[in-house]
Amino acid sequence: MQHFLYLPEDNDFLAAQWLRECPHGDTVRLIHAPGTEAHADALRRVFPAIVRTDSLDNLQEETLESPDTDAARVTLPLTPDEFPLRYQFPVRVPDYRAQLPLLRDLWRLGFREMEIYHAGGSRVLRLPHMPHEFEGCHAGRRCFIVGNGPSLNDLDMSKLAGEIVFTANRGYLGFEHWGFTPPYWGVYDPLQIEQYGTEYEKHVPDSCIKFFPFQYWAHLRVRNGCPLSLDWPRSASREFSTCPDRLCVGYSVVYMLLQVAAMMGCNPIILVGLDHRYQLKKRNGLMRRIRLVGRWTACKYDDRAWYRCAEAAWREYFKLRGKRMTVPASRLWNAGDAGAATHFDAAYTAERKQFLMPRPQDAEADYRCARDWAASHGVQILNATPGSGLDVFPMVPFDSLFQ
Repeated sequence: MQHFLYLPEDNDFLAAQWLRECPHGDTVRLIHAPGTEAHADALRRVFPAIVRTDSLDNLQEETLESPDTDAARVTLPLTPDEFPLRYQFPVRVPDYRAQLPLLRDLWRLGFREMEIYHAGGSRVLRLPHMPHEFEGCHAGRRCFIVGNGPSLNDLDMSKLAGEIVFTANRGYLGFEHWGFTPPYWGVYDPLQIEQYGTEYEKHVPDSCIKFFPFQYWAHLRVRNGCPLSLDWPRSASREFSTCPDRLCVGYSVVYMLLQVAAMMGCNPIILVGLDHRYQLKKRNGLMRRIRLVGRWTACKYDDRAWYRCAEAAWREYFKLRGKRMTVPASRLWNAGDAGAATHFDAAYTAERKQFLMPRPQDAEADYRCARDWAASHGVQILNATPGSGLDVFPMVPFDSLFQ
């Protein structure tokens, strides 16, 4: 059996340890970081299992030969940093953002599985899609981005079967009723990811290609995932990007999906279910704690001990209680705060989980930025949401799109 091993700039020790554990009789093709030729040659002299060494730079234009590129695996001997989940502090997960350029290069070579090898064990993470794969893939074709507002109940959503459709968050609650499974799904909000991550893993259909922020690659273990590199604008003003290496942060998942659709070349881009109306009761000035969901925290890197028992997280939580787990009540809402239906399905908020308060003015500024980009690039963005409170984009009757 042939293995692929990547040799980073500063982890000869881990690479050598992995080579010692390599089954007898297997062969290894060593891909090394630029400038590490001497280290690669030294390993090849010590370990006869290495049958070939290549610099990553020399392989950029080559697709590695593999009997099944969808399952091609490369081992990365590295110790990633960790970062705390924003709404489940002190739960920590591996942070692979520093390795994103390397992962892009390896993905382009055909690798779809990354074995993260560490002194404590290993973990295989799937990387079936990267945004570069979708650049221009739907050029000139219309698409629909579906918000989850109650206006969806006034539309015949079955008309979208066979269309290019993006859904988001818990939009899958409507798939059975609509009679079809959209090809694309996305989530952006960290609170949504951290609260509903397990549910997303279970209920978003495997066939959906799933877009989400790259920092949650190791945390959100979904099939058919496509992590996105999301960045804050580099200037004081907002930005709209169609570059697969860098999409821009906004104040709604719709803004993220607008950039993905534009990157794919969709035209026109039609919004439905974007009611943009928020009837929420005002809160008092008390502080509210965010509930810690029983998610595990990263410790070792093998499947047996990849997550540490949450009891340790709880112990640390109680030590820091009142310091890091409180947020202003004005930033959160739940179903009890709604003065009217907030989503197309009552189950959306039935569990009384918390949501970040909407920021319509900031979202509208994002949408104006998207509108200006579209106008300068000959792309139409239309709003087919009946009774929508958003007037940034031209309105169009939903049924007129199917005549």
